[in-house]
Amino acid sequence: MKRTLLSFILAIGMTANIWADTVIEGIKYALNDDFTATVTGLDDPSFTGTVTIPETIKYYGNTYQVVQIGDKAFFEYKFKSVVIPNSVTSIGDGAFSGCSGLTSVTINSNEIMSKSYSGSSNLSTIFGNQVQTYIIGDSVTSIGDGAFSGCSGLTSVTINSNEIMSKSYSGSSNLSTIFGNQVQTYIIGDSVTSIGEYAFFKCSGLTSVTIPNSVTSIGEHAFYRCTGLTSVTIPNSVISIGNDAFLGCSGLTFVTIGSFAESIGIGAFAICSGLTEINVDENNTTYSSIDGVLFNKSQTELIQYPGGKQGAYTIPNSVTSIRNQAFSDCSELTSVTIPNSVTKIEDYAFYGCTGLTSVTINSNAIMSKSNISSSNMSDIFGSQVKSYTIGDSVTVIRGGAFSNCKGLTSVTIGNSVKSIGNNAFYYCTGLTSVTIPNSVTIIGDYAFRDCRGLTSIDIPNSVKSIGREAFYNCRSLTSVTIGNSVTSIGHYAFYNCTGLTSVTIPNSVKSIGREAFYNCSSLTSVTIGNSVTSIGSSAFEYCTSLTAIYCHIEEPLMVESSVFKDVPKRPCTLHVPIGSKVKYQAADVWKSFLNIVEDLPTGIVSIDNSQSTIDNDVWYTLNGVRLNGKPTIPGIYIVNGLKVVIK
Repeated sequence: MKRTLLSFILAIGMTANIWADTVIEGIKYALNDDFTATVTGLDDPSFTGTVTIPETIKYYGNTYQVVQIGDKAFFEYKFKSVVIPNSVTSIGDGAFSGCSGLTSVTINSNEIMSKSYSGSSNLSTIFGNQVQTYIIGDSVTSIGDGAFSGCSGLTSVTINSNEIMSKSYSGSSNLSTIFGNQVQTYIIGDSVTSIGEYAFFKCSGLTSVTIPNSVTSIGEHAFYRCTGLTSVTIPNSVISIGNDAFLGCSGLTFVTIGSFAESIGIGAFAICSGLTEINVDENNTTYSSIDGVLFNKSQTELIQYPGGKQGAYTIPNSVTSIRNQAFSDCSELTSVTIPNSVTKIEDYAFYGCTGLTSVTINSNAIMSKSNISSSNMSDIFGSQVKSYTIGDSVTVIRGGAFSNCKGLTSVTIGNSVKSIGNNAFYYCTGLTSVTIPNSVTIIGDYAFRDCRGLTSIDIPNSVKSIGREAFYNCRSLTSVTIGNSVTSIGHYAFYNCTGLTSVTIPNSVKSIGREAFYNCSSLTSVTIGNSVTSIGSSAFEYCTSLTAIYCHIEEPLMVESSVFKDVPKRPCTLHVPIGSKVKYQAADVWKSFLNIVEDLPTGIVSIDNSQSTIDNDVWYTLNGVRLNGKPTIPGIYIVNGLKVVIK
């Protein structure tokens, strides 16, 4: 009979408690005959310290593995913190119910951490939503779905698990979505060697993070837009920092980079509007900093300008390239000077620099080559820049360089610039003034097209050609001076310049392009030099305010009927060279002018210094502009067909 009873007990003994409420070091257990133990409570319910549950316990020479916390084991106990070992595989219903003082939980159990939870069963319902701190042990390899759902009181997380910390996350699944945006402090344990991609992505509540010396890499987007983060020290152990790692950390004020960093990704510290200083350990062999600005060691590449640094900045002469996003969203930057040494400015280098109003470019490489990554200065520096200064090192303003820079109001062009490329200032609607230096020989097609705010332009004697549509639709342009070396005026060059009142085409010009002055409706006076051999169709069509045309060409040109279409032929006086009136009266198109006067000088053969002239004679400038009486300003003039010097 005894043997039968013993056999029965052994048959069911694998699940039976052989010792209930056994107390070992203050913790009560139910010991199972399979040498496992279940926590059932504390010997002292009023205990207020830390309860550390061991993985194993010994009782009468036997070792028991602690695998479970029983139902209502700590119901309404007073302790403040608890440590759950890796051995625990289950926590019973209501195990920590009513533990209102419990604020810190350490979980080393991968079984507990990795299981998937639901809205009605998660760590918040197990431990209570008043818990402020969770510590994740190094044995944890995964965190289950919904584990921390509803943990509204959680403000601090310590992660000792390298598996958790180093894994690659995404924008939709990261530590923010696991623990919640309200977490202010993360502490990374010494067993962690890397911080994974997107790990702290948009953890907006994060104010501080501790990175230990064990960490060697920080992944891409790791702290992306952690707007509450105010400071971070990157330890000497870190070798690589990924692209956009701290991008958008607007609360970050300073950064220290250690001595072993070898790789800092694009935009790693971009759009950090509060950042005023980036420091690099002087022993670092890859990177350096000057006045808080991050460079490579030799200072040939400018990597990152702090987003909160204020005022004007002159880039050092050692710099040859400016990295992608180097000045991105530096809203406090007001002006920048680019040295001649710079040959490359990467995409988005000055993106979002809303305070940048003045740029000085001394780099001929940037201004002249057309294959830089950004298409024009507006793309590089932003459309809010009001003033550009082009230094004396620059020889060419490339095509489209300032196209669509609508915020630009003034530009200073250096004395070394020889050509202004096609579309160079196209649609710079705010540009009001520009001085073209004597070094310029070519003004390209569409160069100043649709610069509707431009009021005046002086084209120096060095310029040989004015390109097609060069000043097309410059409606505010009231005066233009064309230099004596210009040989051609391109098609539509001054098309629809409705504010232009007078123009003198010098003797050097041989051709006037098609519709060159079309619809210059305010034009009252035009002087055409004596070397012009062709005038394109509709060149002066719809110049409805013309009252005087001074044409110094002795033999009337054959022109199309559209050249002077809708020019008022009766009130407009056509002035022609002496002896040419009859020819013009007989020539097609020209004869339509009802008032032709021959009063322009011809046959200029010598300079007369005697000044033996009569005050009432008709005087002209060398460009053929008739003067009102004898001039008083010293210079060379034309009177009675002779050049006369007034001293």
